[in-house]
Amino acid sequence: MKDRIRGALYGVAVGDALGAPLEFMEAEEIQKKYGKTVCEMVGGGWLNVAPGEITDDTQMTIAVAEGIVESPKSPIVSIGRRFREWYKSNPKDIGNTCGMSIAMADRLVETGHSEEDVWREAVRRPHEEGAAGNGALMRTIYPALYYKDENVAAEFTRAIAWMTHPNEASAALCMDYVRLVSMALIAPEQAIQEITRIVQGYGERKEPTGWVVASMENALYAIMLTGTFEDAVVEAVNQGGDADTIGAITGGLAGSVYGFEAIPQRWVSCLSSDVRSTLDHLANEVVMAREG
Repeated sequence: MKDRIRGALYGVAVGDALGAPLEFMEAEEIQKKYGKTVCEMVGGGWLNVAPGEITDDTQMTIAVAEGIVESPKSPIVSIGRRFREWYKSNPKDIGNTCGMSIAMADRLVETGHSEEDVWREAVRRPHEEGAAGNGALMRTIYPALYYKDENVAAEFTRAIAWMTHPNEASAALCMDYVRLVSMALIAPEQAIQEITRIVQGYGERKEPTGWVVASMENALYAIMLTGTFEDAVVEAVNQGGDADTIGAITGGLAGSVYGFEAIPQRWVSCLSSDVRSTLDHLANEVVMAREG
């Protein structure tokens, strides 16, 4: 289980970094540009990332994780504080829905509202189409790792998703994802069977867009169609579209199934030492919480 916990966290990061240069490209465009399927940390793309550089997917995942570690019984305020600090750090990329939600929360805090109350404003916002994006799903893995009680994990997953994405479809898929990760930690073969069952209920494979339903489906397809961590993530990101986020979603779940040892070392070594140190620390916090 320790290997799969670490694999889940590193899976998010390497999936994000591998997919970032391919974001907003089409599968045919990727093949034409690189002459083959991309399976190395190439860097570049519209964000001009360095090989192995993470984006908002991993950065927000870390923010959620650190907030949970700081205040596991009531993590919203500590997570929200990290969201606001990250937002004000001028990140290279931030989704529109996340950006608008965090900016609104920050303005409310600056005008004297309590940090706990500001995130409840999401519930009072119209359930706009943008809130059905994948910005909550991409960062949602840590509750599945940290909380042994699946009901507690689901409760916090929903609350954390709702901070920026007040949308029932988004929240439901975040909870489905957490359920699959929780299952994989204990019974990876059962998780693969469940993923296969779910995908067999889909119709035609959707385009790899930022719509939360399409992102989730593409991630599950990538895992069902392959048999290793590397193949799953390569399959996911080479579809193009929202490649970094779908790569992160795929990598997190595949990492929880196959474990850290299944992640190519050449990908891991491309991550910065700071990112690797943070991920190792957060994985250790999960182990201590589960053993405590």
